[in-house]
Amino acid sequence: MEYLVLADFKTNPGMADDMAAVFKEALVETRAFDGCNAIDVYFEEKTSTFTLVEDWQTLEHYEKYLQWRIDGGIAELLNPILDGGWDSVVNSVKRLGKTQAI
Repeated sequence: MEYLVLADFKTNPGMADDMAAVFKEALVETRAFDGCNAIDVYFEEKTSTFTLVEDWQTLEHYEKYLQWRIDGGIAELLNPILDGGWDSVVNSVKRLGKTQAI
């Protein structure tokens, strides 16, 4: 892993399948985006939250990707699906950078 980014997507009740369907389509483009090394998706059933574990070549690549998603209308698509809407995802993002040799 080069630069690790974590993002949480907490769905509204009964909307987890809808979020999974969005991911199935959208993550094809994400994985092909310049600088994306890999993305893994995890789901915590108890809280109905998807967590994306993303590996990027640089944090600048991730920021360019994030802006592309915002410009493409991701908020309007996800607001009805997510508890707290798109802003809750943006507020959850952790830009961890490189692994520390500790």
